[in-house]
Amino acid sequence: MIGVYVHNRGRGHLNRVLPVVAALRDSGEAVTMLLAGPFDERTRPRGSSVVHLPATREEVGPEPDDIDLSARRAAVTWIDRMRPRTVWVDGPPAMSLAARMTGTPVVSTLPPGLRDDEPHVLRCRAAETLLAAWPPGAHPTTVAGTRGRVREVGGISRFERRGRERTPRRRRPRVVHLNSAGPSGDHRFWRAVRSTAQRLGVAEWVEVGGPDGVWREDPWDELTSADVVVTCAGQASVADAACCDVPMVVVPRRHEYGEQDATAGALGAHEGAVVLRYGDGPTAVAHAVCDQVTRSLDQASGGIRDSWGVDGAASRAAEVIRSATTTTTRTAVSR
Repeated sequence: MIGVYVHNRGRGHLNRVLPVVAALRDSGEAVTMLLAGPFDERTRPRGSSVVHLPATREEVGPEPDDIDLSARRAAVTWIDRMRPRTVWVDGPPAMSLAARMTGTPVVSTLPPGLRDDEPHVLRCRAAETLLAAWPPGAHPTTVAGTRGRVREVGGISRFERRGRERTPRRRRPRVVHLNSAGPSGDHRFWRAVRSTAQRLGVAEWVEVGGPDGVWREDPWDELTSADVVVTCAGQASVADAACCDVPMVVVPRRHEYGEQDATAGALGAHEGAVVLRYGDGPTAVAHAVCDQVTRSLDQASGGIRDSWGVDGAASRAAEVIRSATTTTTRTAVSR
């Protein structure tokens, strides 16, 4: 059996984990997901199991470390009782370390960017393998110093296996903005972007989420209708947007360790993606959107599906997890 711990206080981690669990099941592995947040059973990959960990706090922040200690204890208890062959932790360093202290081989998802905080350093040392959800060479400084344990598999998207049929081109180009699922975000900024873009000639702007749009748990229809996609630089958001293979405008959100800034920096080297920051201002972002619309209509630029390594990424990740060391003695780590 393979255990998978996923931080699902937001949606990005869970959206990344689900296609990998499906690929593990396709290869014949028994998989149990350990979840510490809400979960729609309809999305559970066929044949997989789910263990719901306790979540006693009513208000929990969006960062992976904002999770109840009771949930971690329950996860460790399950690992010690069920003795999975490997545990994949897509979440905080503390959970990777807790799982490894049971003597179980751990595969840990490596976040992009440069981190030298002690929990992250210990996670990298304790993991048998570090799984990187980006194409090879995208983050050389992140990979440096990990002693060759990183496996770069490409951007993992829940939409990888969806059909790529394009809708007939409309007379009016459409921009789709993947906004936030909840109240967080600089919504005044994006209202200014949208109004400026419309003055510049963008006739149709679709908001997915945010206060001015409707959140879609599955925005594939909206994505495949887009001529340009605007998104943050969260790894799952980028991979999902890349799947529709149209030009993108990427504006990273601010996070403590700069993960989105790092991803945005890597995307800047890919034709088909234009990267701006909030500091550039809404007018600059609106002009970038209009430029990408023009490129799309002129067919001067496609998207980044191929260069971001989306196709086959979930299966490659599953193989990394399956290949993790299985002969480690179940004793506490001593490093």
